[in-house]
Amino acid sequence: MIVKLIKSYPSVANANRDVRTDSIDSIGSTIEVDSSVWCYNAQDDAPHRRMCPTTSDEENESDLIMRKTNVKSSHFDIDVPAHHNSSLQDNRVRQALASIVVLDSHLCPKVRTLLHMYNGHLIDMGKELLGALRVAAPDQLAARVGDCNENLFYEMQGHKKDLWSIIVDNIDSNHHAFDHQLHKDIQTFEDSLRQSLNHGNLTYRGSYMRTENTIYQPAHVDYEYSVLNEYGHKLFLAFFPLTSEGTFLQLWNKPKNDHDGASSMAGKLPGQVVYIPYGKMLVVPAETVHGGGFKRGSSGNLRFHLYIEVEDETATGEKTHDDLLHHPTNKYTEENDRSRELCERFVDAYGLKHLLGVFFDE
Repeated sequence: MIVKLIKSYPSVANANRDVRTDSIDSIGSTIEVDSSVWCYNAQDDAPHRRMCPTTSDEENESDLIMRKTNVKSSHFDIDVPAHHNSSLQDNRVRQALASIVVLDSHLCPKVRTLLHMYNGHLIDMGKELLGALRVAAPDQLAARVGDCNENLFYEMQGHKKDLWSIIVDNIDSNHHAFDHQLHKDIQTFEDSLRQSLNHGNLTYRGSYMRTENTIYQPAHVDYEYSVLNEYGHKLFLAFFPLTSEGTFLQLWNKPKNDHDGASSMAGKLPGQVVYIPYGKMLVVPAETVHGGGFKRGSSGNLRFHLYIEVEDETATGEKTHDDLLHHPTNKYTEENDRSRELCERFVDAYGLKHLLGVFFDE
C-alpha cells in the first residue's frame, strides 16, 4: 500500500484510545516571511520550492485569485491501482488519512480555519537555518520524556541560547552554514515571530525531539497550571520539522472557561491531527492541549520544539517576573484533580488505530 500527498478535502472516520494507566507529570519535550514556501514533495521525499502569494490585513489581489481558483489544502491518501477493490480496512485508512490537516499554506481555507480555532500562526522557515539546525542536532538525544511510554527522546537547549548559539556551539566554524543567508534566515525567523505574536520583545528556548516508535503521546500541557493561569498570555509553543519527513502533532480544542474540566468530564473531545511540512513552523498558545509521538520515516521525525516567552519590562529594563523558560514541565492530569488524566476526556482523533503499521511506524 502506497500513501501519497494529494489535493482534496477530507472526511472523518471513528476510533479512540484507552486512558493511560499511570499518572505521571514530568519534565517534558519541550521564518521566512517572504513569498517562498517550502513544501513536501511526495514523489522524491525531499523539500522543493514553489511560490505562494503573500497576504495582508486587507484582502488583496492574491486573496481574490486564491478565492476564485478555490485552492485546497493537501491531504494524504492511499495510492491504489485502477479498478482496485478497496477493502473495509483500506477505506478506514483512507478516511483517517484524509482527516489529517496538512499545514501547507495559510491561504488555504481549511488551514485558516484550523489556525483560527487554535489561535495559531503558520510561519515559513529558511532553508539554510533548517539545514544548520539539522547538522547541529546531536546523534543521540540526551533523555526520554518521562510519560507513561517514554517513547520520545529530547535534548533541551540552554535557556540563554538563541538559534545562532545552538548552531555555533555544535558545528565547526568553517562549516558552510556560517554564511550570509544563515544570518538572514535567523533574523527573518525572529522578526516573523515578533510580527505574528505582535510583540517586539520576546525570548525563546529550544529542544530537539525524536520519536522511537509511533505511540501517541497522551494529551498534556507544557507548564504547571499555576504558571499558565498567571502568565499563560505571555507563553507560546512552536513546532517545526528538521527533515523532509515533516512532523505530526495532535491538538485538542479546550472548552472556553475550562479550568478543572469538571463540567466537561461526561463528554469526549477528539483530537485533531495536523501535519507540519518541512519549511513550516506552527505556533500556538502555551495553554494548548497537545501530544506528539508520531513516527514516519527513519529519522524518527527529528524536529524542534520552541518555548516562547513574551517579555514585559519595567521602566528600568528589568523583567517583571522570573524567567519562565527555566521551567517547562509536562502536565498530563486535570488542573484541580490529579487523579484524572486529561486523556480521559481529550481522546485520540478518530481512526488513528487504523494507521498504525500502515502509515505510521510501530
